[in-house]
Amino acid sequence: MQKIALIVEDHPIVSESLTTLIHSQLPDFNCHSVTTGHDGLAFLNGNKPAIILLDINLPDISGIEFCQQATTRFPGMHILVITSIEQRHVVEQALQNGALGFILKSSDTEEIVEAIQQVVNGNQYVSPLVEALLKGKSTPVGNLPVLTRREIEVLRLIADGHTNQEIADKLFISSWTVDTHRKNLLVKFNAKNTAILIKTAAAAGLLDF
Repeated sequence: MQKIALIVEDHPIVSESLTTLIHSQLPDFNCHSVTTGHDGLAFLNGNKPAIILLDINLPDISGIEFCQQATTRFPGMHILVITSIEQRHVVEQALQNGALGFILKSSDTEEIVEAIQQVVNGNQYVSPLVEALLKGKSTPVGNLPVLTRREIEVLRLIADGHTNQEIADKLFISSWTVDTHRKNLLVKFNAKNTAILIKTAAAAGLLDF
């Protein structure tokens, strides 16, 4: 009986690459891909994958929130985060919220396969680069929230000085939606105003392109 590998990743190229890798190196797996966190959670309602390969930046909810919901609603899920984010607070939050593994998208084929095998067996796997990051010194921004891709886009445009309407026009969304994102960002960062929000985000490297 084939095992199921659920891939939660909104970039088709990455998703297809992981599927090809798994089929070639781990032929006893059948891959199922979704592009949003909510679709991934919906899939878990009627299926129990042997492993979930999860990106952090998703278009609807963050990978951290996915971990929280998946492990709470469906205990025993084996989650391996595969992301390009190299921020200590993201790694810590992912592991604290149920992820068994954390590797970078830049990892080579051997490491990805090793990570999958370890996590499928219920073992923790953290890549050496991520391990080094965790052993580094804590920073004042260590407890920063994890943002969705849309929130990051809005945050960067706010930092560039754009108004709500200008941001709405650039992202093809309503100004009301932009205002909602702005308010959510203030709450997530516990910032009293936009100036503090931008200062905190800049210190965390979230405004780097």
